Parts: sequence; C-alpha cells; structure tokens
Amino acid sequence: MLAVLAGGAVLRLADLPNRPMHCDEAVHGIKFGHLLEDGAYVYDPHEYHGPGLNYLTLPVARAAGARRVTEVTETQLRLVPAVFGILLIALPWLLRRELGTGPALGAALLTALSPAMVFFSRYYIQEMLLVAFSLLAVVAMWRWSRFLDAGGNIEPQEAGRARALRAIAWLIVLGAAIGMMHATKETCVLALAAMAAAGAVTLPGLWSHWKRPTVSVLFVVAVAAALSAAFFSSFGRNPGGVADSYTTYLHYLGRAAGEGSAGPHVHSWEYYLQNLFFWPVDKGRYWSEGLIGALAVAGAAAALIDHGLDDRRRRFARFLVVYTVLLTAVYSALPYKTPWCSLGFLSGMVLLAGIGAAALWRALPGLAFKVPAGVVLAALAAHLGWQAYQASFIYYEHPRNPYVYSHTTDDVPLLVGQIREVAAHHPDGTAMHVQAIFPDHDYWPLPWCLRDFSSVAWLDAVPDGAPAPLIITQPEIEDDLLRYLYVEQPAGQRRLYVPLPPPESRDAWMFRPNVPFRVYVRLRLWESYGAARER
Repeated sequence: MLAVLAGGAVLRLADLPNRPMHCDEAVHGIKFGHLLEDGAYVYDPHEYHGPGLNYLTLPVARAAGARRVTEVTETQLRLVPAVFGILLIALPWLLRRELGTGPALGAALLTALSPAMVFFSRYYIQEMLLVAFSLLAVVAMWRWSRFLDAGGNIEPQEAGRARALRAIAWLIVLGAAIGMMHATKETCVLALAAMAAAGAVTLPGLWSHWKRPTVSVLFVVAVAAALSAAFFSSFGRNPGGVADSYTTYLHYLGRAAGEGSAGPHVHSWEYYLQNLFFWPVDKGRYWSEGLIGALAVAGAAAALIDHGLDDRRRRFARFLVVYTVLLTAVYSALPYKTPWCSLGFLSGMVLLAGIGAAALWRALPGLAFKVPAGVVLAALAAHLGWQAYQASFIYYEHPRNPYVYSHTTDDVPLLVGQIREVAAHHPDGTAMHVQAIFPDHDYWPLPWCLRDFSSVAWLDAVPDGAPAPLIITQPEIEDDLLRYLYVEQPAGQRRLYVPLPPPESRDAWMFRPNVPFRVYVRLRLWESYGAARER
C-alpha cells in the first residue's frame, strides 16, 4: 500500500507547473488571490463554485510565504488537488473489511494509475476535492454502520465507552465530509442522492435508523450544516453566502440543462463513456481506461450473483453497484458535461474493479491459469500508468488527450515571456499600459498570467481614448482595431504598430486549439526591444 501511495504521489506531484493554466484554473487562482489579500471569499451563486478549494489553498500559500496573488505559483495552487488525489488512493484501505484486503489494494492501485485521476489531480479545480470528500463520506457511513445491528441500533457488545466514542468519531467524520462536499461544489447533491438511494437498498437497518430524526441523524446534519455555513459565510464575514449556497440551485437547474453560458458544454449522453473507454487518437488507436471498466463489470457481477463474498462484503459491493450506476446515469443524462465530472462515478467503478479483480482471481482454477492472468493484469495496469504519464506529461494540452478540454496552448506562456521582455524596455516596466480586447471577455487565463502587470485593461470591445503601447486581441476585432488606431485617434497623436510575430515553428499565435490571437506593439517600443535583442 505504501508503494502504491508513493507511485501515485510521484505521478501527481512531479513537475506540477508543466502545463499552462486552463482558463478555469486561472479564474480560481484570481479568486483565491482575493481571499489571500482581502481575507474573505464572497460566494457567487451563479459561477465559480464553493469556497472550499480556496480556503484549503490558504495554508499552502501562507506556508510558502505568499501574501499577495503575485507571489502565488501554479505549484502552490495545484498542490491542493494533488494532495486530495493522493488521499483518494489511500481511502480504500479504510474499507478493507467491506472490500477485502486484496480488493482494497487493487482499488488503490487503479486509482493511482487511472489517467483521468492523475490528470485532474494536477488541475486547480474543485472536482478532485469533491470526489475525495464523497468517498470519505462513504467510508465514514460504512465504518459507523459497523456499530449497528440489523434494526439500525447500537449493538449491545459495542456499547463500551471506547467503542461508543469511535462511533461518534465516525459520525463527526461523516458530517464533516458532507459539509465539505457542499462547501466544495454544487453537484455534491448528485453524489449524496446516489449514496442515500444505495444505502436504502443495501443497508435496510441503517436506512431505518436514518429515516427518522434520531440523535445520530440530527448530529450529522448539524455538523455538516455548521461546517458548510462556516465556509460559505467566510467564517462570519459574509453571512449572506449561507443562503446563497442553497438558492444557487435555482440557477444550477437551468445550467445543468444546458441553458445560458452552459451551452458550449452541452454534449450527448455517451460523452463520458467515450472519454473514459473509447477515445480515438487515430486510425486503430484509442485512449482507454477499459481495464477499470471491464473489472468494474466483473465486480458488479460478483456482487449480484454472491460470488465468494460474505454478507457484509456482498452488501457493500451492491451498495457500490447502485451508487455507481445511478451516478453514471444521472451525469450522462444531464446535457451539461465537462470531462472532470466523470471522476465521481469513476471512483465507484474503481472500487468495483478491485472487487472484480479479486473475483476473477478466485474463479481461475490453479496457478496454470492464475499466473498468465496475473501477467496480463499487470501489463494492462502498466498500460494505464503509461497513459497517465502520456496524458499529464506529454499530451497535456493536445486535443488527442480525452481529458484536455479547450485547454490553453503553450503559446500563451511564450507570449507572456515576450511581453515581459518588451515591457522591460518601456519606462513603466510591468506598470506599462496593456489592452486585452476579447469579445465576451474571453481572455482567460491571461489575467492570471499577467497578474503582476498593474495597468492591464480587460475589454470586450475597442475602447475610446488613447491606445496602449501593447494590445492583445483576436482576429475578428482587427478591423475595429485598425479604425481605432489610425482613424479615430486625433491627427498628430497616431502611432504606428507592428504585430508581434509568433515563434518560427508556428503560423500564428494560438490561444486554444483553433482559437488564434494577435499581439500589436507600438513601433518605437518594438524597435527598442529589437535593438536590445540584437546586442
């Protein structure tokens, strides 16, 4: 288990800043900067998700000595989801009694090697935290259920003080996990609904305990509500955030249906399954986590036909079947889809895959079959690890990667480096005026990349007034930009501009795949910059 954790940690922690910031990461990075500098997070019920990610980043940034957003690095931000990705590897070990030691270790190994799990553990978004807190809630619920009899009551032999304290401790963990799920992302309600349905089907004693307002139920609800309220209210500085955290669902119902700004994220029902199991690269080659899918099917079959499982393991396996199938069905049915949303039900599939691998191993008659099967499974697991490496370290921005979703290209950090060089030849340096003109404010992640430039105007149309020495824009704005520079400016105040050329290996600057952009520099500034380069 320690070896699995170490291997999974290497995949998640190595070279964290190797990939340009996705626009979503940049938005969350700037939002975190407001928290770091102002000391409060004002929850927006229409965008950006809950405050959990931001507050959990705070101790990391402060430990690194950051006090302003300009001092925060991509490594500091991405370290938080990476740590939760490692926690997700460890959590199956707490379910050894429900899974079995072998299946728990197998689930941990598949979590460590899953390309999707690795890729999004290196992404500064909320999803990995939500998945880890969801699995922690499952762990806490089942660990607490060990103290109950078939009627949902504390068993007499468990009534000792030490065991009662352990039961209370797991209730606290359950409430805290649910509270942090809510404080992390609004889609927590889908996982909670799937858990409740799976628990009702597979744990009737536990369900009879929860469906009436017992002390345990009220205790868990109180812990969850208090922790969630603390985060959403910015620990008392924004009390209105608590109400917003619930009224937001009036907005998210429409967003989940693909309305408004969610329109570009509307995909067909099979989108997630294709991403995970059948993503074409070129003729005859595919990205695939098919090993996890096939073993999960085997685990579900073992649960349903009682193959080699005792009562507790059978009930837990059936819980996972109901939970995973429901969550997969709901996410697939919702029109709004992004690749990272699949992690919730992929986590359930991984646990079932651990059960499936053990069931297949038990079913094989003797070493003559088990040894070749073990070699095949090891080779397929190694292939998962190879794909994880390819996805996170080679094709981290390439469209052939199924987990790349409108990702920022390597052109953006190259451009930012050149802008810094140009600004060094302007009297104002990083205080030089810059105009970023992008329709619909589609300029992210530039606000993060240029966070140390103090005079950037973020615009969605050509403005009035004098133009900046450096202008970043998109091709569809160029006609308006030419008129702004050479017609609308008063006579005697017009300045010549030249395009900043892309690297020699590129035909044009690309913001994202198939999204070009242009950069224009005032001629005299460009000549000063060029002369310095020639020297």
